Amino acid sequence: MNNLALSMLSPTTSGFPPSTRPSKPVSNATATRCRAALSGDAALRAFRAHHLAGRSLDANPALLPALAACARLPAGAVEAEQVHALLVKCGVPRAVSGAHACTSLVRAYARLGRVCDARKVFDGMLNRTVVTWNVLLDALVRADDLDAAWEVFVEMPQRNVVSWNTIITGFARLGRAQEAVDLFVEMTGVYGLAPDEATMVGFISAVRDIGLLGLGRSAHGYVVRRELSLDGALGVALINMYTRCGSMSAAHSCFSSVSNKSLEHCTSVITGFAAHGPPEMALSLFGEMKQLGIEPNGVTFVAVLNACSHGGFVDEGFKYFSLMKSMGIKPTIQHYGCLVDLLGRAGFLEAAFNLASNLPEDPGFVIWTSLLAACRSHGNVEMAELAASKLADAKPSHGSSYVLLSNTYARAKQWENLKKTRRRMEEHGVKKKPGLSWIEVDGSVHSFATADKLHTESESIYQMLEDLKHNLAPPAYEPELFALSE
Repeated sequence: MNNLALSMLSPTTSGFPPSTRPSKPVSNATATRCRAALSGDAALRAFRAHHLAGRSLDANPALLPALAACARLPAGAVEAEQVHALLVKCGVPRAVSGAHACTSLVRAYARLGRVCDARKVFDGMLNRTVVTWNVLLDALVRADDLDAAWEVFVEMPQRNVVSWNTIITGFARLGRAQEAVDLFVEMTGVYGLAPDEATMVGFISAVRDIGLLGLGRSAHGYVVRRELSLDGALGVALINMYTRCGSMSAAHSCFSSVSNKSLEHCTSVITGFAAHGPPEMALSLFGEMKQLGIEPNGVTFVAVLNACSHGGFVDEGFKYFSLMKSMGIKPTIQHYGCLVDLLGRAGFLEAAFNLASNLPEDPGFVIWTSLLAACRSHGNVEMAELAASKLADAKPSHGSSYVLLSNTYARAKQWENLKKTRRRMEEHGVKKKPGLSWIEVDGSVHSFATADKLHTESESIYQMLEDLKHNLAPPAYEPELFALSE
């Protein structure tokens, strides 16, 4: 920090380039970047002008805007360091204004990806506001350091709704959904805080990941009663929650109630119908989206191609693929994977295999798995062996290639080949993770594997199954006797 030499004190400093008019037309994207850069430079120039005029840091009205500009500018790290150096040389004012300046500096370092520097500034502050704590908390969550974020959250002397929103959203985004739900319950039930739109986005995202449809409906009811807007992230979160839980009628109803539909709303509901059906509905919604003037992106087309695959619409799938390219959207491995799946499901296995073998990049595990599954469905043993070989190369220790290939042999009644495949699986120590079924009962999700006896109520469950089998068994059949004429 000491070697920065406060270059900002010079009117000709290279840290604050002069505003220049471009000598030739520039693209819209370039113009947008230029306007953003000029706006940031203006704030920094104003700060320098006040500083050169002899104003102290406390009296410099451009101090906070300058730090905000540092956070916005892609190359704002040097400027942030220079302002930081001034604060250090001036002893960092201990008044409330000093806390505001240091908080802005913490935010600037955090937004620039320098979380360690943000933490150092925070640790050196004598006066911290709840905003200061929230800024550090947000920085740690954005850096995916949830353990450190939790430590900060626990240490906070005071928390507000923003604090809870940040930690709940962090837990939900990083796969710790149940903990996010528990935090929401603590926030509302123990501390009595009223959740706002951001709280509900994080909470509903966590509910989606757990699959608690009943709790999700209750959350939707709260949103309606509070008259919270569905036009932004909250509407997208609700649609995603319903589609994840397979409740497509509720997802469509929620989508219809959105006043100003966005690309995210449309893509979410199209993705849901592509996965859960009917696929025709996904394509219809895509047409509705185009009528609304909303331009699809690559993610939208992945959903549309999935709908074509699940519906068996081969010609339509390739038409949408051509449409996507004509719109300037470059196909990714996900789009090509959809085409492979589309051809495989429709029985065009050779075409699917040729496409997968000639992709511009490695097809990977998912594409070969989908092709092998298609070979199993259509009983093509020869093609299944080729796909299984490719899949084994992609993930040698994964059990899917062995299981799908052995199922293909079983379907073709090639029992010797099935036994050999199972033996190779044992020799290589490959184990297939069991698939799980789940059910929601009284707000809790219960998962089961085949022949599972680990559940705490397993004895009662199996007894109930025995009772059902007994009650559902048809009565003994007694053939009607006919007298045969001689």
